[in-house]
Amino acid sequence: MPDPTLHGNHDTCPACQLRREMQDTAPISRPAIPCNVCGGTGFLPLSSVEIVRRTVDEARRLYWPEFERRIRA
Repeated sequence: MPDPTLHGNHDTCPACQLRREMQDTAPISRPAIPCNVCGGTGFLPLSSVEIVRRTVDEARRLYWPEFERRIRA
């Protein structure tokens, strides 16, 4: 089971992101507003399949072109 708190294992919660954009940044303590989408965590966990898919896409984008260049040289 993947850990959703690790970088790349989650997407940011769009509801919390919109709330942060509109948040008053004055130095006054305000109670947190609960989020119905993410439950207050601020992120939405990805499935194992989605994590692997994104990792493979990044490997194809970054690693394989360099590997092909080294073979041709």
